[in-house]
Amino acid sequence: MDPKILIAIVAVVFIGDMGFQFYQNKKRNDLFEKLSSFLSKKDYASFDELIDSAETRKLFPAYNIAFLKLNEAMLKEDKKAIDQAFDSFGMRMNNAQKEALYKKGFYYYLGLEDKAKTRTYYDLLKGLKVKDEKMLDVMYDTYIEKGCKFIDEVKGLAEGLKEEQKMPYYALLADMYRNKGEEDEAKGYEKRIAEYSEKTL
Repeated sequence: MDPKILIAIVAVVFIGDMGFQFYQNKKRNDLFEKLSSFLSKKDYASFDELIDSAETRKLFPAYNIAFLKLNEAMLKEDKKAIDQAFDSFGMRMNNAQKEALYKKGFYYYLGLEDKAKTRTYYDLLKGLKVKDEKMLDVMYDTYIEKGCKFIDEVKGLAEGLKEEQKMPYYALLADMYRNKGEEDEAKGYEKRIAEYSEKTL
């Protein structure tokens, strides 16, 4: 075959493939916008119908569908559905997908003070060696172990920050000091948070 003809055929196929990919991406983006809109409006019936449609199964990978269903369960605050949604991730996942899922699980169950499930996701995240591993240690020690061994480190993190950036660290420090049995110190940090809140109202 004439090389020029071959190059022309490859170019046509490439351009056609690019056009198809753009079309697929646009359809996928439009579908995601619809699903997100249903969730934001708490129109769960419409969301359920669309998420389970053949179109969604065709355009979205299983992980994305499962993650959106997990978000729906969390918005509905349906604990049983949330547990089932977390258990539904039996598909193969890359590290970025694992990290997103495991962090969602870690912070959700941490908020419930569910020691066993928080520990499960904590161990999974430690196995991934995520960048914010130290903060996971801090949160786990403070809220699951009811410890206070990271007080000095958290104080160091808060130093030099703008006032509004210090507030999450002050909240952590208040809880750490309460775990330590130093109620006056805990109330001192809570007072700083309250004073800042009053200033920003």
